[in-house]
Amino acid sequence: MKGLILGTLFALGGLVAFGAEQDSDQEIYYILQKGFIKVAGTTNLFDFKGQAVRHEGQLVEKDGSYTGKLLLRFVDLNFDLPGVGEVLERADYMNDKVYPTISIDLDHFTPAKKPTEIKAELAMHGATRPITIATQFEYLPPVVKVTGSFSIKQTDFNVKPYRAGLMKVGDILDVQFKVFFCEYYTENANLKISAETAAKLATDDKISVLMEKGFFGCEEIKKNLPSGQK
Repeated sequence: MKGLILGTLFALGGLVAFGAEQDSDQEIYYILQKGFIKVAGTTNLFDFKGQAVRHEGQLVEKDGSYTGKLLLRFVDLNFDLPGVGEVLERADYMNDKVYPTISIDLDHFTPAKKPTEIKAELAMHGATRPITIATQFEYLPPVVKVTGSFSIKQTDFNVKPYRAGLMKVGDILDVQFKVFFCEYYTENANLKISAETAAKLATDDKISVLMEKGFFGCEEIKKNLPSGQK
């Protein structure tokens, strides 16, 4: 069993303890601040896109089946056009002061089977709708790499596409992401991966895996652990 987890949640680039010890029959994979989450749309005059500067979420594995969550905060989206933040705040559009996040709950899936799509539920603007995400998985223990894409209609979530003067925002938003999740062990941490796997993660994805006495997992996670758990 992973030791000294204390039910930590990897969020906002750090590990925040919330008290309960993790169940012994499940494994938690914490999201890394690697990869990207992008949102893109169109207007009748130009296209626009934004990218999240922080990633939040986790995967939970139990009995070979995985569930997961991704959380995207509007405040963490950097857009390529000025003034988008002010538009998102408008009460007659996204109203992100009242509805600050987009959350994606991933249904049961098995990364080792490399599913080409998975079912999920997306919550935005007070509405929740089922979606299907086109996916690619790569499982390089202790890391799960997930690449995915999907499109949504704003009107499906009770959002009227923004317009100003002659400019009209299209109804469809496209989301693309490449995210990495990593598990770690502090008890019985005598696990090893091949030099080839470690080199691939370091070279391709800039992820460093530590195989030390008392710790096996990603270096980024160890850096964010509370001092008593390092």
